Amino acid sequence: MTISVTVTTCNRADSLARVLETLAAQDFPGDDFEVIVSDNGSRDHTRDVAQAFTNRFTNLRYLFDARPGQLVGWHRGLALAQGEITCFIDDDSLLAPTWLAALKEAYADPYVGLVTGPITLPEERVRPDWLTHLTLGEPGGQTLPFLGLLDCGGAIRDIPGNFVWGTNFTVRRAVLKEVGGFHPCAMPWRLIRFYGDGEVHVGRSAAARGHRVLYHPAAAVIHDVHADRLTLDGVYRKFVTSGCARAYQALRANDELFPSPSSEEIAAIAMRYFRDEAAAPVELRDAVTRGITDGIDWVRRGFESDPQFREWVTRPDYLDLDAAYTHPELTSQIDTQDWRSGT
Repeated sequence: MTISVTVTTCNRADSLARVLETLAAQDFPGDDFEVIVSDNGSRDHTRDVAQAFTNRFTNLRYLFDARPGQLVGWHRGLALAQGEITCFIDDDSLLAPTWLAALKEAYADPYVGLVTGPITLPEERVRPDWLTHLTLGEPGGQTLPFLGLLDCGGAIRDIPGNFVWGTNFTVRRAVLKEVGGFHPCAMPWRLIRFYGDGEVHVGRSAAARGHRVLYHPAAAVIHDVHADRLTLDGVYRKFVTSGCARAYQALRANDELFPSPSSEEIAAIAMRYFRDEAAAPVELRDAVTRGITDGIDWVRRGFESDPQFREWVTRPDYLDLDAAYTHPELTSQIDTQDWRSGT
């Protein structure tokens, strides 16, 4: 079994270096995996960092594609990947030394289509008091969707497909192709209405097709989130993407505009993200509801007024990036320089 690990990154060279250090420290044969650094338009020293690690791995490749959106990094990485197992991690995902070995163990079962593991914050990270209100469940069966944290306990177990998140996302390449690849995900803020349901689409679709989705406690990741995520503005921005994803899913399902949700409907959606909404601070509840409302509204308005945006939302798949990236807002001022290095 060979494993391909794609690290998507943009303007986080120092974070990327920390991630690559954890990959270099894996207790796993170097010949059995490859690393692809997929640079989504960085203007810092990201390329230099990737180049510096070429002698740390048997096989490291670097690619540059400045078209906006994590979708580009994912699908460019997929096109280069040689492994039967394809892993897609963020540039703030710090991997346990057992990560690759755990994946190999989990994928030994040919019916397993996706695998993930625990996702935690760094122990030293200061957590705002309000974070507990967005933490669902108890240890051993706990999630924090706002930050993509996951704790399903200390045993290997099956989990729902929509629990495999981008911080720790692995999938059989054949399964990823079977479901049509990824949907749009992270975007620059000015293009946030182009956000979709990203990797969640893959997990849900694969599970619906009968592929097992596995949680392995040794496939652990620390999510080294930036401090600006742990602010109320960070909450608002995150829930804008939640609203965008919900609108995107509804529009794809029906291929027609849906009525603008009422304040009561927005409140019902927001309530699902709280441990006890009534106990949460007013400013936290406001950030969540405003984010969901704005995300849904911006996608709805784009779908209603912009035929090319409707085409973006309703595409069968996005594997052909050249065919998908035709909207003028997605193609303007793009640096098409493409660097490749390594073996």
